Amino acid sequence: MSCSESAGCDNYTIKKLEMRGIPRSEFERTLEKMAEKVIDDTYYGAGWQVTLSAERQEDFRSFSMVVVEVTIAAEKHQFDSFLLTFRKKFLRGGG
Repeated sequence: MSCSESAGCDNYTIKKLEMRGIPRSEFERTLEKMAEKVIDDTYYGAGWQVTLSAERQEDFRSFSMVVVEVTIAAEKHQFDSFLLTFRKKFLRGGG
């Protein structure tokens, strides 16, 4: 499933997120469990795909944080549900 392989992107919602403080390896481990197949940096499931960028460091005054750009494409009827599930899997507490 991808917009280029399907009838078009009209049936999909696409959202790009900048996720901070979570290493790319953690995204990879979790997405490998969820996905039906993986090609390069893209994980494919039933009606969805997630693409990960390379990891980069972002400086905030006295500390540095890892940033990974995550692009989610999901069929419109399941996008909200998939995004909620995705966010829960990477939910962090702070303090």
